[in-house]
Amino acid sequence: MLEGIIQAGDALLKSDDLISNFILELQPTKKNKQLNILKFKFDLNNQRLEIDTSEEMDNDTAKKYRYVGSADGPNSPQWFASSTSSNYHLTETFYHLSRMDFGEDLNLKVKKIFENFYVDFGEDLRPKYRYALDLYKVGIIDKTMTELFEEIKAEIQDKKDLGKKLLAKIKAEFDSYINEKMNINPKDIGLYTIFIDDVALSSYKEYEDMVVETKKPKVKPSKSKDKGICSICGTTYNLSSDMTKMRIKYYTTNQLIFASDVQKKNYYKNMQMCTECMFKYLAGENYILNNMRTRLAEFNVYIVPQFVYGEPLNEEELNIATREIVNSFNTVKATESLEKFRYEIEGSLDLRNQDSYFLLNFMFYRSSQQATKILKLIKDVSPSIFEKLRIASNRAANDFNYVLGRKFRGRITLSTVYYMNPVRQSRNETVQYRDVLETYDAILTGRRLNKKHLINNLNQCIRIIRFEKDSYNINSNLQPLEFFVMNANMYIKFLEYLGCLKEGKGLDVAALNVKEHIKRYIERVGYGDQETAMFLLGYLIGEIGNKQYKRVGGEGNKPILNKINFNGIDRSKIKRLVNDVFNALNQEKIRAFNEVIFFEMKRLLDSNINNWNLNKDESLFYLLSGYSYATTLPMLKEDGINDK
Repeated sequence: MLEGIIQAGDALLKSDDLISNFILELQPTKKNKQLNILKFKFDLNNQRLEIDTSEEMDNDTAKKYRYVGSADGPNSPQWFASSTSSNYHLTETFYHLSRMDFGEDLNLKVKKIFENFYVDFGEDLRPKYRYALDLYKVGIIDKTMTELFEEIKAEIQDKKDLGKKLLAKIKAEFDSYINEKMNINPKDIGLYTIFIDDVALSSYKEYEDMVVETKKPKVKPSKSKDKGICSICGTTYNLSSDMTKMRIKYYTTNQLIFASDVQKKNYYKNMQMCTECMFKYLAGENYILNNMRTRLAEFNVYIVPQFVYGEPLNEEELNIATREIVNSFNTVKATESLEKFRYEIEGSLDLRNQDSYFLLNFMFYRSSQQATKILKLIKDVSPSIFEKLRIASNRAANDFNYVLGRKFRGRITLSTVYYMNPVRQSRNETVQYRDVLETYDAILTGRRLNKKHLINNLNQCIRIIRFEKDSYNINSNLQPLEFFVMNANMYIKFLEYLGCLKEGKGLDVAALNVKEHIKRYIERVGYGDQETAMFLLGYLIGEIGNKQYKRVGGEGNKPILNKINFNGIDRSKIKRLVNDVFNALNQEKIRAFNEVIFFEMKRLLDSNINNWNLNKDESLFYLLSGYSYATTLPMLKEDGINDK
């Protein structure tokens, strides 16, 4: 995946507008409410400061005011002209700007602002807290900054808290002024930026060049004689193992056990880059974060293309390919148009008028304040997998349309996978996701899945629905248990057609003495002897349940379901359940209509019970499959098709 990110960065760095490669996205609204820009407008001629909040944010705001985030690390000098917090501009920004070289003209303006509009609280405080905008001088508060400083000193008990308390007080006074005098809630400010004599500081070429320069990785002198080579291009010059500038944290540098020879000084042996490759990486990383973000079910996903051969893209072609990839994937994940994804990507690459071969990397992630945590990285996915997905989805859908009728609207998509795995949620955040991400990995790479484990997960989903459990990704109110089980069977067929599950040896239904529609179902889904025995037992439970549901005064209940142990059914429970079903058939006076099915079920059970291979989860699942089939069939009946 690193190569794919660096390829994107290489295309971007051919542009004349280098700073654009480090601009971060900003949302113009928050909770559907419009955000505004607050401008610190310093007027050097009249020695005054104007606070302007009239401009609303839009999708181009970040680019217009060159928003590149904050400097790396919370304790780093913060000097960028645009920020999402007022803290830096109220305190340290101009101190750090005054110590940099932007050329004579801009240097003079910056120093005038720092000297005339900021106060110094003394060397006892770190630069982060030592300097502050003179709120009294600019008319924001009616007490001097010295008086404000002395008030804070009198309030604190520990001198270590002075800086933080002082900053908090300054911000509170500033926010109060904005709220009361400017008539705007500080929460509705999405960006703070600096103007000098009506010109945005971020628009100065000297400022832009300095931002780009600071984004370049710095080489730390190595004490080792063996400096190694760049892990990307192989050069031995200007190498660095410092990966702290990376925002996507897929490579750790703070865990000693991951270092070569368990020594922190040997991290360079794990991975290092030359400054040129690192600069390309940082540009490409920023592009990926801004442009290749999408969602799959409840997961955030970055899609990173990697060209195995073919000349690197230029920026225009990269933008076209990016739009096609993301838009096509957004179509694939929830609709039937699975083949469209591959064709649209290939179409976008045909614009290059040359042969290329590329792979896709899918990075499932979670964002935190300082970094992007990778939940799962699925590497080297061929775009051809999406045609296989289409074919498998269509075949599974056709099978179930054949046995259940055209009214059955089920369809397996990439989003379906999420709802076939129990995923615990806490505070609207997914907290148990390993199984579902492993399943996505298998589907996209063609890897085999463990069927017993898969059925165990499906049974957990069934229990969530049956017992209406909260804090899961499955809403028991939105999908009846019976339709979930039918979709689960179609999901298994989808995985079999995809090659992720091994198809078992199906029963010869010609020798099975049951109704034709039952034969069709068993044949299409490929049940063996033992699966069929449990399916038929479940079918009888479904017939009993249908009769109980329609009973006058029964209030739509199905007491027969209380006989099922939803935690699993072993051989002893199967034997007891057979007796319970037989008695219920007599009690509901429907044994005569189901005698043949009961006989066939008993025959298959008796011939297999001593060599029973199904575990308790599998026995339960196939039992519920029969029950669900018998329950959904009357709802989906079309012109007697299922009675033949």
